[in-house]
Amino acid sequence: EDAEGESGFGQEPSPEAEQTVEQEAFCPPTAAATQRVKTILPPSVLGIPRFAASPTSFADFQGTLYFAVNFEDGRRALWKSTGTDAGTTEVRSFPVPAGTGTPDVTRLTATPTQLFFQAPDATRGQELWVSDGTSAGTRFVRDLTPGTGDSFLTHLTAVGNNLVFFKESFDVVTSATRFELGRSDGTAAGTVLLRDFGTNVDVSYLDAKVGNALLFFVRELDGATNLWRTDGTAAGTLQLKRLDAGPNTFPFDVRSSGTLALFTLEESSGLTELWKSDGMAGGTVRLASFGATRSVRLLGALGAHAYVTSTSFSTQYMVLYRVPLAGGNPTPFVTLTNFYAGQGPAFPSINAVSIAPGGTKLFFSVNISSDSPAPRDSQLWVTNGTADGTQLLRRPLSLSDEYGSPVYAVADNLVFFSAYESTGEGIEPWVSNGTPGGTRRLKDIASPAVGGSSYPRDFFRVGSRVYFSAYDETQSGQLWSTALSNTCVAPEAEE
Repeated sequence: EDAEGESGFGQEPSPEAEQTVEQEAFCPPTAAATQRVKTILPPSVLGIPRFAASPTSFADFQGTLYFAVNFEDGRRALWKSTGTDAGTTEVRSFPVPAGTGTPDVTRLTATPTQLFFQAPDATRGQELWVSDGTSAGTRFVRDLTPGTGDSFLTHLTAVGNNLVFFKESFDVVTSATRFELGRSDGTAAGTVLLRDFGTNVDVSYLDAKVGNALLFFVRELDGATNLWRTDGTAAGTLQLKRLDAGPNTFPFDVRSSGTLALFTLEESSGLTELWKSDGMAGGTVRLASFGATRSVRLLGALGAHAYVTSTSFSTQYMVLYRVPLAGGNPTPFVTLTNFYAGQGPAFPSINAVSIAPGGTKLFFSVNISSDSPAPRDSQLWVTNGTADGTQLLRRPLSLSDEYGSPVYAVADNLVFFSAYESTGEGIEPWVSNGTPGGTRRLKDIASPAVGGSSYPRDFFRVGSRVYFSAYDETQSGQLWSTALSNTCVAPEAEE
């Protein structure tokens, strides 16, 4: 159905916002339960807190946090943590290759039995490695780009006990990017090429994990856009459906709940299509088409409906729609007024979306643009799919053009994010249970003496603990965590 009317736009959510979370009710954690886990990095030499090195690429491997530490002096290492100082240790370091610009340890991806990642090597460049969680069991897998050249791997996804990935390389003959789909069981012999897509297509950076398969988008250059799937075998790598004949049609938003993927396609005509897929050809269906007078962004699914925002190019007002997953017309249910409409470029956009799969709430942040690169306003909202259940939780979030406010769901009723306070606390970690009263600062980590803002990043839940990185009085980004609890404590009793 054509829903000529509303839309919204912005940046993609971070990979961490897609992590699966348990459906369990937790109270907003306390400041007392929020502590630095360990001082890992030395004081930053960059002099700019938001750019300082910090723990990154968090992964949950067999109930333990694993992460990368890429020091500013070029050292690279794989670490793990159980949430205590003594339990936070280096798994393996990687010798610094000669010269500058050392590639990072990055893209940690856990299967039930192995932890895959990329790491640099002086003789083989940045390649695929695997670990069982021990130093002795951390080993090089295969030199996918023979010699000292680095392999650029994308879409690293656990499919059963195997890893599937794309290797992207520049083809000097065609002066184009070659896309090759591969699989690895953690051995050199078991790391194989499943399909060479060649240089005449473009594989989108967007993807979705549905069941035990990876869904990805392949666009023929100046031609059709197709949805593919792979289960990590050659026979199980196939085109599900031709989505649009093109040309110049691109996937824009993708949300996955584990059993269902929702995505939007933007056409050159300005139309935006909303689709769903269960990973099968018959279950890949267009749900709605939205008109070219609006900018449309996908929030996610709650129960029997998908939810989108649509922002009018003329009024600059944002309207939330529900779309039946079984088919039917989109229905508007609430309008978010833009008080800056008509005051220059004050267009609202969705900056981040976070949901606990199978949950009952959708959290999203809204940025209001300005004449400068920085937003004029930034707000955190929640909706349960009704007008009465759509509430503003916090404003402003970060107003910086160099640091956005990440929003991460760790349970159905709990999200972590960052927000700015003009009273001296700066940009610090916040938490919300989806109510205005349950939305509060988690802890004031960085004092004015060290820049006034901790620039928290990468909130990631492992068991009953949420980890994140933050710039603190050590003058570097360090590993922090907070303990989740079912026992609620009043805000005034936290400090």
